[in-house]
Amino acid sequence: MPPRLNHRKSTRGCRRCKARKVKCSETRPKCHHCNRHNLPCEYAPLEPRMYIYRDDSSNSSTTSTSTSISTSLQMNNLQPPHLTPLNTASLRLLHLYITSTSHTMGTAQIPSVRKMWELSVPEMAFEYQPLLSTLLAVTAAHRARLVPAEAEEMSRVQGGFIAKAVEGHRAETAKLALYSSSESGDRAGGVTETLCMNAILISLYTLASRLESAGGGEGVGYEPLNLWLNMARGVRTVVSMVYYRLVEERARIAPLLVARPVVHRGDVEVRDGGPKGDMSVEGEFRFLVDVFPCAEEGSEEVMRVYVQCVGYLEGLLMAVRMGESGYDIRKRFSSFPSMVPGEFLGLVAQRRPRALVILAYLFALVKGAEDVWWLMGIPEMEVRGIDSILPEEWRGLMRWPVGVVMGVVDMRNPVL
Repeated sequence: MPPRLNHRKSTRGCRRCKARKVKCSETRPKCHHCNRHNLPCEYAPLEPRMYIYRDDSSNSSTTSTSTSISTSLQMNNLQPPHLTPLNTASLRLLHLYITSTSHTMGTAQIPSVRKMWELSVPEMAFEYQPLLSTLLAVTAAHRARLVPAEAEEMSRVQGGFIAKAVEGHRAETAKLALYSSSESGDRAGGVTETLCMNAILISLYTLASRLESAGGGEGVGYEPLNLWLNMARGVRTVVSMVYYRLVEERARIAPLLVARPVVHRGDVEVRDGGPKGDMSVEGEFRFLVDVFPCAEEGSEEVMRVYVQCVGYLEGLLMAVRMGESGYDIRKRFSSFPSMVPGEFLGLVAQRRPRALVILAYLFALVKGAEDVWWLMGIPEMEVRGIDSILPEEWRGLMRWPVGVVMGVVDMRNPVL
């Protein structure tokens, strides 16, 4: 006869304790083990089981009642007690997200991804406060575009939400450094699917808010969108740590990760450092590398970075001309900061003319896919803003991107 257990078996423990096959204290928001090791603690959503005993006398009303009770129980379990209760305004935004905003997110034309945005993301948001704040900030920004009369109010609302979101996100990402310095030395162990999704939505928000930010627009006050470039690159940095784990475990975020074009895997496309040999580039944008060979860049390493960036633009131009959907074009566009060498972001921050011109061509290429609220108007604003701060000798290269965003140049025709 096997020995009796001297403790109650844990059936609803956190994911980490279950993976380690240790008893979980089941305390929220953090169990004893996760709190002691200063690790993220994530619980699977509760799924109460309703056992219905059917016999010949059972009728449809009984089944209907049982189903409604089960649904009610599941809905009640969506919001763990450690989350701040939502007020009426937040509930309205949550409703808008589920019924409208979620349909505008990346690759939402694919049914499995659309279901993820509609159902799984709100579910994850109720498990992770920073993600809930980011989701509400994004939706408030969408509401401001839909109802201009509420733009001022929504601006205050989204400002409060995004401040909370960024504060919480920074605290969690800071823990990754502590986790990497622990005995295991594996930062990926602290990366959860909720953290990844929060990074994705914060990146989208920084781009969507360009129209309202002081740095947007042309003229003396124009500032390149360095924040979006860095946030977008950070998404791949975080997701690539756990890409295969999330896909193999069929995590809720997996449909987005495997949707083509695949951009989050660490071994896809270009990497930092670039090709070590050939520095040539073929295609219609070759002149972006060849022009002004004696310009200030000079070094071979910097020119190699430009070669990779122009190569990415060539692929995007081909996708546009082949008639890829707006969803796919936007995904390729949004992935540019994470797919090209990281040194390019520094060149933009330094306002290197060639880097700024390449960035202008990127925004021109997404002009035909801007029919979504978070991108509408931004390609023209960025192209014209870049054109306004370039040295005079470089402005001749801006005729094509300016013509595209103004609607007088057809991208299907040869660039030069």
